Amino acid sequence: MAHGDDNRVYANDNHGTLYAHNGSVTHNADPRAADDARELRRRLEELQGLLAQHAAALPDAQRLRDVTQELGNQLQDRQPSRTVVRSLLDSLTAGAGGVTAVLTAVNGLSQVVSRFL
Repeated sequence: MAHGDDNRVYANDNHGTLYAHNGSVTHNADPRAADDARELRRRLEELQGLLAQHAAALPDAQRLRDVTQELGNQLQDRQPSRTVVRSLLDSLTAGAGGVTAVLTAVNGLSQVVSRFL
């Protein structure tokens, strides 16, 4: 059997996910990776909720919701771009302005993201 024609696992991404030659994805039973992924999803959802809740106090709430969605998309990528992720987090921080609840959520999200990158 030629290399590349089999279905052996060839890499892992340090998040408990293993990629095989055939393109399939196998999730390892690493509980820390699963906990981190759940926390990341929870924090993204929390931020989206806060952006909706405080929309009137934010200069451009829709843009911040779009940036949050793009951040979520980037973090779901197999190899997220650190530069793009950091830029999106910086945009969220700047856009939060004086809305403490939103800024606190962005800071918490940034801490979780730092575990992934």
